[in-house]
Amino acid sequence: MNHPSEDIIGTKGEELKNKKIVMCITGSVAAIKSPEIARELIRHGAQVFPVMTKMGQRIIHPDLMEWATGNRVILELTGKTEHVELGSQADLILVAPATANTISKIACGIDDTPVTSVVTVAFGNKIPIIIVPAMHESMYKHPILVQNIEKLRSLGCQFIGPEIEEGKAKISPVEKIVKTVISKFAKSK
Repeated sequence: MNHPSEDIIGTKGEELKNKKIVMCITGSVAAIKSPEIARELIRHGAQVFPVMTKMGQRIIHPDLMEWATGNRVILELTGKTEHVELGSQADLILVAPATANTISKIACGIDDTPVTSVVTVAFGNKIPIIIVPAMHESMYKHPILVQNIEKLRSLGCQFIGPEIEEGKAKISPVEKIVKTVISKFAKSK
């Protein structure tokens, strides 16, 4: 019996065929969009491998991401060095949603969650990294976070959004995230 995610592979296109995308999910309420983002990437041919912080697991259950992707969710660092495997073999790291906390940890090289560990390994292996912020607007405007985002941009990270409305720095629309990921691979051909 096929996993439900296999039924949708490539149904909207093959732009991401054979692409391994590691989707890192943090503790923003925008994590509710993560299954939808993952499924849309799969519909364009990608394989999606979820990694979650403990706070991300408080927003959505890891079983939902396993259902959405058909892949085991990395929830903790173990002696199996999952973070090294994912951060080395991925074609792209997508941190969506990314909290102020995780963005700042990445910018400062703090490597204490499965998400930050995967990103650290990806940096070392020159794997492309796309970060999709989502938080309260006041947090997004914090001068240290602004500096950290600029620092990460200067190191080659790409940012999508956020969309500022209702006092929130909301996650970019799913379609925009997927189009940006597709265009990232179109540019690398």
